[in-house]
Amino acid sequence: MTREYDREGAETDHWPSYGHYVVGTGLRVVEADRRLPTGNRVVRLLPGGTVVPGPPLSDPQPPKPVVLPDGTVLLLDGPAVRAVGRDLDTYVLADLGPAAGPRAAPTVRALRRDGDGLVAVVAEQHAAEPTRYTVDTWTLTLRGGA
Repeated sequence: MTREYDREGAETDHWPSYGHYVVGTGLRVVEADRRLPTGNRVVRLLPGGTVVPGPPLSDPQPPKPVVLPDGTVLLLDGPAVRAVGRDLDTYVLADLGPAAGPRAAPTVRALRRDGDGLVAVVAEQHAAEPTRYTVDTWTLTLRGGA
């Protein structure tokens, strides 16, 4: 649940959504419900508790997104790097592997901006040795207005 408060601490609005918040012209949320199957989406929060649904996500707990200067949100959703615009339009920038089903082993995932690039990291825990991980790293070049 996301709640809005005034200066005196009184609740002024609330929305049935939470996750990574993207603030700019309006408020967008990359939801993180931590459930399988997930109902996550990228949504826009409007006054009066209104949630405008955007594209569905496959990941129950997406890592922190990257926000470009034009307001485009880049996120790692399962094996895909997605771009979500201010109007909640979406497209896949890169597919990093086969379609992910339920994971057999815990993973650690991250996405970060590095100059003109975007770095995606996926570390998967070894089932037989929980202290070992296989780490895959991708570096993508951002072009255009990014």
